[in-house]
Amino acid sequence: MNGNVRVAAFGPWRSLRFNEVEQGLTYVGDAGADADALPYEYLRVMTAASIGLCARKGLDLVTANGRLFYVGLGSGAAPAFAKKKFAACDVEVCEIDPLVADVAREHLKVGFVDARESESGSREGTSMMRVVLGDCASVLRRRDGLDIVFVDAFDGAGEIPSHLSEDAFLQTCGEALKSDGSLVLNMFNGVRGSPAREAVRDFARRLERWIGPVCSFPVMESPVNVVLSATKRGTGEPRPTREEFVTATKSVGERAGFEWSPHKLVEGAFWVDATGSGEMLESVAGGKRGVLGKFKGRNGTVMPREFENVLESD
Repeated sequence: MNGNVRVAAFGPWRSLRFNEVEQGLTYVGDAGADADALPYEYLRVMTAASIGLCARKGLDLVTANGRLFYVGLGSGAAPAFAKKKFAACDVEVCEIDPLVADVAREHLKVGFVDARESESGSREGTSMMRVVLGDCASVLRRRDGLDIVFVDAFDGAGEIPSHLSEDAFLQTCGEALKSDGSLVLNMFNGVRGSPAREAVRDFARRLERWIGPVCSFPVMESPVNVVLSATKRGTGEPRPTREEFVTATKSVGERAGFEWSPHKLVEGAFWVDATGSGEMLESVAGGKRGVLGKFKGRNGTVMPREFENVLESD
């Protein structure tokens, strides 16, 4: 299903791989997986973005019982982190490959509750995250009222499975979300005009069509990644401004005891317009429409060409 699934050990770190493509990283100590460790910056960006998106609609993930749904388990680092820091939230993961779940539990020492697919998504055992085995579209069709759907899923070739980028799947996600819920997605990025960047534009266009207005977030330490979000339309502007993102994430990070600064990862948020036929347009979140502005030497989330040169030289 995912090719050759294996785990490589580097000291206390465990790397989950499909074929030779790394799919996740977990820090394993004597007591098991360390849920405080969120090693990839793009996972931190996804988490920080979700905090701001929830805060925009009045949902404090530290104190409120939000509903977070993850498409794909991988190493389990992101949902385990969310469950530890946002203990009041219901954290559910859907994994299609039973082998991945077995490897996460036996070799990565990730703790979770097995949950059978049901009509409503039983919340028994909510002191731990829950993992449902099955096709995510089928599971999502039996869910509603979700606050965030996270999509960070790649196959053994390092590609997003085709069915996860189809209109039907995004429509299903939109129907499973609350009226003001959001989808948060990680994608591979590229330089301007590259196939990877065109794929980002095309995905943003579909997100805007089936869910709602889109934001983009640069991953400064790894420009080969870009994070997108799409939010269903509620009352007023559904997307937070940069100031709102920073204020919300700083407060939550401090109260939840983050070991890193989430507000620094969303201070470069952009609002996206992907409705045109050309490149997707990005403008400063909350700024004047069409005013892109620079963020740490970068215009928008396009991968810098100098980073492409570094990748090619490795």
